[in-house]
Amino acid sequence: MGGGLFAEAAISDGNPNPIQWHFFGGLAGNSLIPGRETDRWGIGYFYYGISDDLIDGLGVIGLPIAEVQGMEAFYNYFITPWLRLTGDIQWIATGRADREDAVLTAVRLQTRF
Repeated sequence: MGGGLFAEAAISDGNPNPIQWHFFGGLAGNSLIPGRETDRWGIGYFYYGISDDLIDGLGVIGLPIAEVQGMEAFYNYFITPWLRLTGDIQWIATGRADREDAVLTAVRLQTRF
């Protein structure tokens, strides 16, 4: 069993950078389920602060944007050492009143040679 914490944060003056600041972080590791030690899981969060200059500039031409945040969680189920099944769910919020949050799900089967 193993796992870890990861994170990154950065800040700028927002001019000419489109992203004024951001943060992301999460937890990930091997499965805690007995007998499934090769399985992997992870959960993460992100937040991007858009530059005020970019928000204002695009707003003038009718392209409203806003800060964005989201989360993702996944589980890799190792069927064999060369075949694994992954389930994933994501939530994304744009921070705009005219847009609904998005929830995305996915299932992937991967073969490794």
